[in-house]
Amino acid sequence: MNPPGFVGSADPLIAMEWVKAIEAIFDYLLFEDNDRVSCAVFFLTKTARIWWEATKVTINVQTFQWNEFKELFYDKYLSTNVKTQKVKEFLELKQGNLNVNDYILKFEEGCLFVPFIASNDKDRGEHLMRVLRAEISRDVRMSKATTYKEIVEKNLLAEHDEKEIEKTKL
Repeated sequence: MNPPGFVGSADPLIAMEWVKAIEAIFDYLLFEDNDRVSCAVFFLTKTARIWWEATKVTINVQTFQWNEFKELFYDKYLSTNVKTQKVKEFLELKQGNLNVNDYILKFEEGCLFVPFIASNDKDRGEHLMRVLRAEISRDVRMSKATTYKEIVEKNLLAEHDEKEIEKTKL
C-alpha cells in the first residue's frame, strides 16, 4: 500500500484528500500519534518538502503531534481566503444545467467547507433541496423524503422520470 506523495498544490481539495488518504493508512496500520508526523513528512515532496523544512525549524519536532501538523498544513494549503471562497461558492451553488449526479458531486465537495450545514443531515438535505431545479425538487418535496440519502435517491429518480416524460413528448 503506497500513500500518495504530496508535492504542494494550490487546489485545497488535493491537500484535503492527501490528508484523508494518509489518515486512512495510519488507521489501517494502527499508527500511534508520534509516528504519524514522521510518516506524513516522508511523503512530502517538492514544494511541500521545502515548506516542511522551513516550518520544522520553528517547532519542537520531538513533541509535535499529528493534529498540530494538520493545523500547520491546512494553514499553508487551505488559507482563510481559499476557505472563504469555497464557502461562498457552496452557498451560491445552483444546479443549472448539471445533471443530478454531477450536481450532487459538486454539492458534496462543497460540504467539506461548510460543516455548519454538512454535519447535520436535515440541514444538508434542506440546503440541497433549495438549490435544485424546480422540476426536480418539486417531485422530491412531494415524496416527503427526510434524510439526505433519501433526498439524493429521490432526486435521481425524479431526474430519471423527467427524462422519460421528455421522451414521450417527442
